[in-house]
Amino acid sequence: MFIDTHAHIHQHNPNEVPGIIERAVQKNVGAILTAGTTVADSREAIELAKRQTRVFAGIGIHPTEITNPISEDQLSQLEGLATAPQVVVMSEIGIDHQGTSPDKDWQEESFYAQIKIAREHKLPLIFHIREQDDDYDAHSARDAALSILKETGAGDMGGSAHYFQGRWSFAEKLLDLGFNISFAKTLTRITDLEETAKKTPTSRLLLETDAYPQTFKKNRAKWTEPRDISLVSEKLAALRNVTTEYVCRTTTENTLAMLGARGSSIKKLLTQHNPE
Repeated sequence: MFIDTHAHIHQHNPNEVPGIIERAVQKNVGAILTAGTTVADSREAIELAKRQTRVFAGIGIHPTEITNPISEDQLSQLEGLATAPQVVVMSEIGIDHQGTSPDKDWQEESFYAQIKIAREHKLPLIFHIREQDDDYDAHSARDAALSILKETGAGDMGGSAHYFQGRWSFAEKLLDLGFNISFAKTLTRITDLEETAKKTPTSRLLLETDAYPQTFKKNRAKWTEPRDISLVSEKLAALRNVTTEYVCRTTTENTLAMLGARGSSIKKLLTQHNPE
């Protein structure tokens, strides 16, 4: 079964979550990693993972939530949350220079601090990198993130560039640092991503949906959900001239390899539902 390596289903109306999971299972998605964006939101992710056997949690403070320098209290709370058995990744953290995003120095300090927590608790990193605009020559967020990831040796812990939308030249740098490349539904519509989708080594491919409440879409049926992993896998399979079954098997193996010991519960879950 597929693993959705990055979603935010705990942010949906609680009454909708069982249906979201059921629809995902119908599309062969066996596990969903739901990522926190603040300390409180990370706690909500863990609580959902406690209630739903197919859901696992990520903890972290999203760069756009760094409205003040990260505090010792926030870091202490994240340290505590990192010990929860439902937590499998440090997510969602990173660097964001879009629009009126928070102070860049605060973001970088937060990124450093959360990478340190991830290292102490052996958590892979799922990180977010966004630029000021669509001008690919505006390298500030990418350069800042790469510099921090290199300096901290974060690739030793593994992880992935979530919702990857960059070019192959950037993907190569992340791959060289030891990270995976995670594709979402943008792969189905952004042709610039196709080169990266074709060239990324098979062992470094991951899938996700980023599924959060898309209230800007008036038609609820069109909201992205973990079930849409099937659309991403079909596009990836077509680009690489392989079957969707092959994409499913390899991306799931890659996810479990990234998670290491933290993924033991997911491996057990998928094995129980898909005995060889």
